[in-house]
Amino acid sequence: MQAADGCGIIAGQFMNLIRFICGLGCVACLAGGSAAAAAGTEFMEYNITWVGISVGTMTLAGETNEPGDRVRTLRLWNRPWIALVYPVDTVITCRIEATEDGPRHTVHKKVQEHTFRQDDTLVLWPDLGRAVWSNALRKTVRHTMVPKGSRDLVSFFFDLREVFAANGAMQIGGDYQLVMDGAIHGLEITTAAAKTLRTPFGRMEAVPVEARSKSPALFSRNRPESVWVATARPAVLFADIVSRFGPVRATLVKWEIDGQPVEWKASEPRTD
Repeated sequence: MQAADGCGIIAGQFMNLIRFICGLGCVACLAGGSAAAAAGTEFMEYNITWVGISVGTMTLAGETNEPGDRVRTLRLWNRPWIALVYPVDTVITCRIEATEDGPRHTVHKKVQEHTFRQDDTLVLWPDLGRAVWSNALRKTVRHTMVPKGSRDLVSFFFDLREVFAANGAMQIGGDYQLVMDGAIHGLEITTAAAKTLRTPFGRMEAVPVEARSKSPALFSRNRPESVWVATARPAVLFADIVSRFGPVRATLVKWEIDGQPVEWKASEPRTD
């Protein structure tokens, strides 16, 4: 395979990596629990590697705007040396507003992946089990009913650490319903025993979380392994996926709340 083709294949895995990470519902928008509600802004940056080579960046940002709506943004793009052959730049924004019918999630997804373009908007009312999809490129609108409690792609990505108790114990299990790209995907979420891992911030204890898809359209080309959620200050440290072209990993390299770096307390050494 030529180098240019290889770059295209690597970059082409990015959207599948997003679907994997978001499907696991791993990263919360704010600091977690009551501390999360007090935080004004949050920013996380992940380094995306393929077989150990840095190929892209993913960022997550959260804030509360002037009217009091929660706004969450996920952006993913590839390194310049890959972008010369196969440019990728995807931005997904979710605004959560309070209404008489419960929270209303408005998700705008804009994808630029080589020659592929996507410009969609999802409006979701989780309490009502109602969704509206709009495709700006095809000029179409579709109304549908979804399972009550369903989550949109960005919000689901931000949910997991909310289920951690103050003592770091995991309280999670069962199914999630993910509404994405005009379809509903069922996911079974499970966890295993915590381990201490080496991270860019030192040794941290983390819990592995896995998602098993009940939808044949989700994870059809790539097999998710797990994400590792830190127990001291719940945040995703790593997210792993196995593709037919090799392992892909997202590693947390930067975390700021209100413009200040989050302070970590390293875990005591233990056997991995």
